[in-house]
Amino acid sequence: MWYGDIYDELYEMIDDDDEFHETENKLYEDIVAGRIKNVYRFWGTCDASECDIVVASPVELDESQLKMLKELAELYSFKGYEGDEDEREELTLTLHNLIKMWSSGCTKMSGPAEAIFELAKNYGLEIEEEERLNHWYVGQVLYRIEGLDRRIMKDIGYCNDCIDFSMNENFIEKCKSWHFEDDED
Repeated sequence: MWYGDIYDELYEMIDDDDEFHETENKLYEDIVAGRIKNVYRFWGTCDASECDIVVASPVELDESQLKMLKELAELYSFKGYEGDEDEREELTLTLHNLIKMWSSGCTKMSGPAEAIFELAKNYGLEIEEEERLNHWYVGQVLYRIEGLDRRIMKDIGYCNDCIDFSMNENFIEKCKSWHFEDDED
């Protein structure tokens, strides 16, 4: 989102000019200083704060993710003009979809069961696999790992409405969750 949009919304909410400027200055300082958890600011297309790009994420972003967002913002501002509305919307949508992907449970380890499976695979332990998938390839896969008393289950289902920009289409992503067979969900 653009700080100018935040500014405009805040202006509509606060009638008193002095109170508005005090609140807006404090908000902007807190965003710039990183005092608001999981809210990040990037330089926009001009030197005014209204052009700054503000990203709010449901999860804390790591350095590589922040670097990617910064590079996207710099590509947009590289053109050296105020920005075309279509390009601005495209950048906003791209940033939104990256945050959505990064905050999805499907893109990171789901817990100890998956970690144990990955370690067993990486260390070459014998793994027996039993599939319980329906004709849509959703269901469960059970793994018996050499030396482990409990089986690990991988549940496979559909989630995450995604956008493929190259084909300009939406699709549903297949997601996995991991747990031990005798764990109650």
